[in-house]
Amino acid sequence: MRIIVMGSGGTGGYFGAKLARAGEDVTFVARGEHLRAIQAGGLSVTSATEGSWTVKAPAVERLDGLPAADLVLFCVKSFDTESAAQTLLPVIGPDTGVLSIQNGVDNEEKLERIVGTGHVLGGVALVFATIAGPGAIQSRVSCRAGWRGRSGRNTSSWWPSQACRL
Repeated sequence: MRIIVMGSGGTGGYFGAKLARAGEDVTFVARGEHLRAIQAGGLSVTSATEGSWTVKAPAVERLDGLPAADLVLFCVKSFDTESAAQTLLPVIGPDTGVLSIQNGVDNEEKLERIVGTGHVLGGVALVFATIAGPGAIQSRVSCRAGWRGRSGRNTSSWWPSQACRL
């Protein structure tokens, strides 16, 4: 499964690193020093419940020229939803799922207006993870995740909560 992590901070970095560690094809979208650190040495996670590990996976600032994703973990701050959604357009294919793991009440509607009806899943994650420094995520508690489909779409092939069991 080809997975794009849009917003590779605490939540996106944590779940994306777990998926990459499990062997999934993950690309992190980040910026600044965090991006450069991931590109140079990978993304390191220190977890209170799982220890420490580092994953080496592609990290980019833009998605132009990349193939369509199967799944996007959309983990940006709510005020960046629309601009980040525009950045996603090059990797949105007919079957791409976009899982919103954000604070806020109308992010899924904003995403649907940009990426199209039938792509967006509303998600919830119970994880306390932060950027500890460039290229480093720290998680202080165990995670749980869930999602719900939108627009009547069959979501059986999208399994992001598997990341919690990896």
